[in-house]
Amino acid sequence: MRKLFYLLPLLLLGSCGNKKSGGDEVRPVNIAVVSPANGGEAVSFPAQTKSAEEVNVSFRISGPITSMKVKEGDHVAKGQLIATMDSRDYQLQLAATQAEYDRIKADAERVMAMYREGTTTAQNYDHARYGLQQITQQLDNHRNQLADTRLVAPAAGYVKEKLHEAGETVSAGMPVVTLSSGGKVEIEINVSARDYARFASFRDFQCRIDAIGGESFPLTIVRTSAVANASQLYSVRFAIQGNLDRRKLTPGMSAMVTANVAESGGSDVRIPSSAIENKNGATAVYIYNKEKGNVARHTVEVKEMCLDGTAVVGGLQMGQQVVATGVHHLVDGQKVKAVERPSETNVGGLL
Repeated sequence: MRKLFYLLPLLLLGSCGNKKSGGDEVRPVNIAVVSPANGGEAVSFPAQTKSAEEVNVSFRISGPITSMKVKEGDHVAKGQLIATMDSRDYQLQLAATQAEYDRIKADAERVMAMYREGTTTAQNYDHARYGLQQITQQLDNHRNQLADTRLVAPAAGYVKEKLHEAGETVSAGMPVVTLSSGGKVEIEINVSARDYARFASFRDFQCRIDAIGGESFPLTIVRTSAVANASQLYSVRFAIQGNLDRRKLTPGMSAMVTANVAESGGSDVRIPSSAIENKNGATAVYIYNKEKGNVARHTVEVKEMCLDGTAVVGGLQMGQQVVATGVHHLVDGQKVKAVERPSETNVGGLL
């Protein structure tokens, strides 16, 4: 019994000496395959149906609005009265200009008659002629201003939004109502600066509108804004193709636009962001070598960290395998064992 007591520490010491050091330990790891940065993915954008023609209608002159003849949702015909402005000052202005015009015209006609008779100079003739032209243009302008106190619809359509009410004073060019043509409907989406930069790689646009049955229809790009709005988003308009009942399609419906992303010809690739290790100022990943059963630390350049948990990097090739998780516990050349992920129908790998 005493001999066994003396031998026990020696056995424990010997068993400790047989443990593998950190570099020789075979560590189980999850593996991810390097994929194209911009290929093989689909993108979706919430969208809304918009009138192909929307116009902000405004007075050409300034003044207080005396009446609004329409309300939101009304259909208006081309030339229909939308609103009126206080015309008092413009009537007085026109009356004064009319009186000045009558006086200058009478004087000019006398001078021109005298010139034809040879009793006045050519200089007096020119002065009278140019003065009459000037007052005639001024009279036409003041007549137009009085007429512009009546705001009429430039085209047929629906009143989408009424921006001012009677009693409010507006400046020239300030929108009073927004008219929607209601005839031709388009699809509009708003995209981020990142998606706008790679928009040329988007292909096969489709839209689905649940309000008219949820069927998908192909789209073609009509126009793209070149300037971002206040939310730093860029708007894109599409024309709807295909055979659909356009009578059911009205502005304001919710829709969903999808597109495929064409593969990029560049060298950037996409990997899980958890595969990236930052150590001693260097950014690297661990490339898995299936034949050797080990990993090699490889420096990469991170181009973009994405919200979906992936990263776009340079310095790798498509098809390579990298360790996806636990990279901070690895060393260059370490032996690893790839862990196969269970299928979606074999949750937990129990089957």
